Amino acid sequence: MINPNISKEPVLVFSIFKDYGPEILFNNSTLEENVALTLVMQGMTLVEMDKGSIGRVDGTKNPKMLGPLPVPENEQLKAIAIPFETEITSSTDERIAAAGYRLCVAYFLFEGSAVRDVLDSYGLIEPYFTLIGRSLQKESNINPSSIKQLYTRMIDMFSGKIPRIYAINADNSLKEMIGKRLEYADTYLLCDLNKKIMYILLYNPSMDVWRRRDIFKVASELNSSMFRSSMRINTIEDIKEMVRILEILNIEIAPV
Repeated sequence: MINPNISKEPVLVFSIFKDYGPEILFNNSTLEENVALTLVMQGMTLVEMDKGSIGRVDGTKNPKMLGPLPVPENEQLKAIAIPFETEITSSTDERIAAAGYRLCVAYFLFEGSAVRDVLDSYGLIEPYFTLIGRSLQKESNINPSSIKQLYTRMIDMFSGKIPRIYAINADNSLKEMIGKRLEYADTYLLCDLNKKIMYILLYNPSMDVWRRRDIFKVASELNSSMFRSSMRINTIEDIKEMVRILEILNIEIAPV
């Protein structure tokens, strides 16, 4: 999963609120249909209590992840719920027709031992889901095939195939970067979860010693708090080596 040491991949129950109520469009879990529907009903009740969590996958507002939630009749499993609205094709329900959108909720189910890894990745899951979920902006595009594609790409993130990348701001705060093209910063922390290496990419050759000291401190603190000191920290100053690493990971940095 998000921690490559956790071998069992999460599974997905995907629901949409039709005119007649919630319907499960995709379920690759081992939950029986009635149990999965109970999870969906409980989740949608929670979403209704926290309507601010509902986002859209058009980039205007990231959905807010809810959970971990208990999974009915499965003490070993937990779920996270990601609610978003999709533009309707049509509706006989006056409220839905007036709004122009209907609710979808994606439930990712995982073993309870992975709770901390999921919580640590709140900042990545929400924007990444929005980025790869753009194809689900319209109800007409939501079907088992498009949902499976979304699931497959989320698994790449959960399994650690997608590196986590942070820019270090001037005040030493971190900004997590999402996508394949990154906005410019003088320093990045590129965390390869599979190789367990945190690369410090120093793009500014004239950086003073105090700035360098602060950067190393930030990297060390991130390694401790987020990755439980499991990363080997490697500082890269050679531009050609930076380019090589970025090309391997299929990442490019926007010019200044």
